[in-house]
Amino acid sequence: MLSVMVSLLFAQSQSWTHRLEIQGGAAPPVSTFVGQIMDSKCATVGSHDPTMKNLGAKDARDCTLRCAKDGSFVLYNPETKTVYQLNDQEKPVRFAGQNVKISGSYETSSQTIVIVSIDPVNPGSPKSNSVQTAPELISY
Repeated sequence: MLSVMVSLLFAQSQSWTHRLEIQGGAAPPVSTFVGQIMDSKCATVGSHDPTMKNLGAKDARDCTLRCAKDGSFVLYNPETKTVYQLNDQEKPVRFAGQNVKISGSYETSSQTIVIVSIDPVNPGSPKSNSVQTAPELISY
């Protein structure tokens, strides 16, 4: 009886594994993205300047926090003029208006970064060779 139960359990686990492989159950690779945490409105034009004047916002952080209430937080890469959607809208709050490095996976179907971590980037520091500016460049 025990051997029959073990055989059935083993067969079921093989079936689950096979279904995961068919459905692409492997985790996407983690990559690094750099840019500024902006709101989706300002990122479409690549600048806070027009909106800051209209809102009377004192800086990029203030503008981002105000505008994100009616939009969302995104990562904007000024070098490539690319806007990345972010899956998590809580983690970016403390980095509003700042240059950051995000570790995460990129979902091409939704054009969204699934955030693992966010770290500030010093504006005066040299660029790291290990940081990517496009989702397909570096994976580890």
